[in-house]
Amino acid sequence: MRDSAIVVGGGICGLMAALLLKQSFKKVTIIEQSERVGGLFCSVKDDSGAHYDMGSHIPNETGINELDTLLFGELESREHYWHVIEKLQSGNYFAGEWDLNSPFPDSHKLASEVYYQGCAELIQATSASGSPLILSYCEETLGKTFTQHIIKPILYKLYGKHTDLNTLTVAAGLFGFTRILAFEPDVANALKNIPTFDAKIGYQTQAHFHERQSKDNSKTPNYFYPLENKGIEAWVEYLVTKVKGAGVDIILSSSIEKIETNERQITGVKLVNKAEVLDCQLLFWSAPPFIALKALGLPLIFNKPELRTAIVFHLNFDLPLLDQKSHYLWVWDYQTDIFRLTLYPNLSTKSQHANLSAEILCRPEEVEQYDVDEIVTTLKKMHVVGEGATCISHVKQVIHGTFPVPTLEFEKNNQANFDTLKNSVDNIIISGRSGGKQWRQADVLVAAYNDINNYLSTE
Repeated sequence: MRDSAIVVGGGICGLMAALLLKQSFKKVTIIEQSERVGGLFCSVKDDSGAHYDMGSHIPNETGINELDTLLFGELESREHYWHVIEKLQSGNYFAGEWDLNSPFPDSHKLASEVYYQGCAELIQATSASGSPLILSYCEETLGKTFTQHIIKPILYKLYGKHTDLNTLTVAAGLFGFTRILAFEPDVANALKNIPTFDAKIGYQTQAHFHERQSKDNSKTPNYFYPLENKGIEAWVEYLVTKVKGAGVDIILSSSIEKIETNERQITGVKLVNKAEVLDCQLLFWSAPPFIALKALGLPLIFNKPELRTAIVFHLNFDLPLLDQKSHYLWVWDYQTDIFRLTLYPNLSTKSQHANLSAEILCRPEEVEQYDVDEIVTTLKKMHVVGEGATCISHVKQVIHGTFPVPTLEFEKNNQANFDTLKNSVDNIIISGRSGGKQWRQADVLVAAYNDINNYLSTE
């Protein structure tokens, strides 16, 4: 049994890491700068008692039994705590129409001359693209026409009309819209047997998708949403109970002032405004690397990317939502700044409200341009709620600094800081989204789990 490990960052990844590390360390301490753990997986409640999340946060099983047990409990008891979703229902709104069967923008909805020109270009793009920039990547894979009429408007929606799209890297496509629907369903199905086409077009029928799963011997993972009517924060509370029960210490509203070392080994961590130095044999770091470099007194590159602000309109209506199937929806249509909707009655079998969240990304100075009446009017035009529905309670939540605008300079500097940190000390695991390798929550968790086990097995 080792002595002491410290986890910096109290998000889902940090909570999982603390649980796993407590199996091998006598003392594990989580250090979180906020007043509570959970990060973006916390929830909010309106005056009517309806709960909402800070986005579409619907976790899925990882396929690793030990990890899934840590996260969601024993297999035989999960249905007591979770709404188990065997098929996550998602769709998208594009060119003024809903498609509730696919998250990908449908090129068939474009003007016929644009559509046929786009298809002609797409079918001739038979090579994969190695471009790090999203516009050139899409032009080389989808063709200039579909890039112009589908991709560019979505990029402006997400990153702002002021943004030079030529500076954005392929990471700007993190929400998956660089894959589109095109051609007749049978043609698309045949083309998806070719890797270069498989990466850029989607299936148009469930039958074709299931055929592919059978061929690949793959399955869609189960997704989970808490049965307790508290939003996804119930997951955070569940993990905190397990963490505290395991004897992990949690220090809130605190940050790192100094990391002490002996040659290449971290030996202790000093917190701001505290004299005590916490012993540390292993540091699990799920915060931005430059903070650790500063605490170590190492050279760092100050990275000042533009950070997008998220406005999440949490709305509760007096009539049921019109879509009673979808769990969340993408909004790719350029005529509204809303880019994603989360429909809670479809997520929680115990929901007593007709509530949803509508997300917008903007600059900090643009927050006041958006008001609830405008959003409700837009949702009615989109037939998300009925014309006769009234919003009976709401919360306008503003979250600054949600994620950086991905440019080559930002990614280069972030990678340089990551490499400096990784190559300077031996007993550190750099994880979470700040590690720069994964974005989706399940991928972050799997990578952290593997990194911890690999570290412990070689020590």
